[in-house]
Amino acid sequence: MDQALINRIVEAALLAANQPLTLAQLHGLFPEEQPAPPGSVEQALEQSRGACAGRGGELVGVAS
Repeated sequence: MDQALINRIVEAALLAANQPLTLAQLHGLFPEEQPAPPGSVEQALEQSRGACAGRGGELVGVAS
């Protein structure tokens, strides 16, 4: 699975969610037989964080 697809899946999940999502929940978006490569979900979050900066939105981590 390529990083661009992982980015789109993670961003879509974040936009559609009505509450904060955990890393475990984001990893759970991918099937067990074809999981996202290690670090790719975190990379997608970083890229989304940077992309949101110019679009009037903000992606932040929460403690709870």
